[in-house]
Amino acid sequence: MPGVQIGLRDLYYAILTKDDSTGVAYQTPVKIAGAINAKISPKVDTQTLYADDGPSETVTSLGEIEVEFEVKDIPLPVQAALLGHSMSNGILIKDADDVAPYVALGFRSQKSNGKYRYVWLYKGRFETPEQEYKTKEDKPSFQTPKLKGTFVKRDYDGLWQVIGDEDEAGFTQANTWFNAVVNVSADTTPPTLSNTVPANNATSVAVSTTVQWIFSEAISPDCVNASNFMVIKDSDGSVVAGTLSQSADKTTITFTPSANLSAATAYRIIATTGVRDLAGNYMAQAQVRKFTTA
Repeated sequence: MPGVQIGLRDLYYAILTKDDSTGVAYQTPVKIAGAINAKISPKVDTQTLYADDGPSETVTSLGEIEVEFEVKDIPLPVQAALLGHSMSNGILIKDADDVAPYVALGFRSQKSNGKYRYVWLYKGRFETPEQEYKTKEDKPSFQTPKLKGTFVKRDYDGLWQVIGDEDEAGFTQANTWFNAVVNVSADTTPPTLSNTVPANNATSVAVSTTVQWIFSEAISPDCVNASNFMVIKDSDGSVVAGTLSQSADKTTITFTPSANLSAATAYRIIATTGVRDLAGNYMAQAQVRKFTTA
């Protein structure tokens, strides 16, 4: 069951060392003191073309992305790294000519179902934070700093953010998300049929069998229907009645016949080109397998 965001923790930064037509590179991520609040505000410019006395076309473009984080503390070495300052014998030294480096920013947010959402923002610079100090009173008040920055898309590939949810099929990077900045590319690989149960050309199959299609990757639940998955009699092409279900990892589709299959009968297992993965890639060719009951 999908959850809603209820938490924020594990804020990391990584210095961007390369971003050009040949690739990107980052230093190892470093954790910042406890995260309290986060706000990511992309600026989008929308233009509308009017024709025949009414709106006809719209076009949008992404501008800069404003980012603001409130944290428990910004240690001096972290300020030096994020803002281009220097350290000497435990002292932070700020020069008017200091230039903040581009960095990536990562964090995770707990959801109400106990799973986490993982995020990396790829390229941005932070501003010198405001400094506010207050005398200690009878009732203590916390003084927590805020980090404000502007993020943009990368020169290399135009990407600006990646997000992964633990409760999404196919997401396996939760344990390594902060080991290095996660670089991904669009999935353009179509799914393939890895195996079927019964196996192709199997004989003496029990008439009470179920049928399974096992794929190379998770399949979109939207395409799991009788138009894309079917079992038919080889002799006359009649479709076997039954129900379809999908495994938790979405890689296996199971067909359960409404009644036992006919004895000593050949059947065909079909998956059409309407089958697609979670990225929307359709299977390149229809797949047909055959088995014979006992």
